[in-house]
Amino acid sequence: MPKIKQRENDVKKAIKEYLEYNGWEVCRINNGGGFRGFNKDGKERYSFAGTPGVFDLYCVKPKYMDMWIETKATGKKPSEDQLKFMRLVNSVPGRYAFWCDSLDMFLKQEGIKWLILQNGEK
Repeated sequence: MPKIKQRENDVKKAIKEYLEYNGWEVCRINNGGGFRGFNKDGKERYSFAGTPGVFDLYCVKPKYMDMWIETKATGKKPSEDQLKFMRLVNSVPGRYAFWCDSLDMFLKQEGIKWLILQNGEK
């Protein structure tokens, strides 16, 4: 069966709702740029506010590993800065970072079901 294409915000929302339903506190990190108007020559002006590579979601639950999750639109891949951030987080014991482009990919992460539904708790 083909994968359903989802926008990044749809993926983010689905994962956030899934985790919150299962008792996780999910913090959305707004770390990006945006349209800031036009310059004096009439060209669009954009600016970036934040730290390059930092993931979209930070998830915590008492007695569980912290998770950092980078979401992408279906078929998109993380940037080199995001991959560097993922390697950094995963080098720290008790932290888990990964990226996904759909709720399905999220649920297929190695060990994610155990991590989220540990001991059948909700």
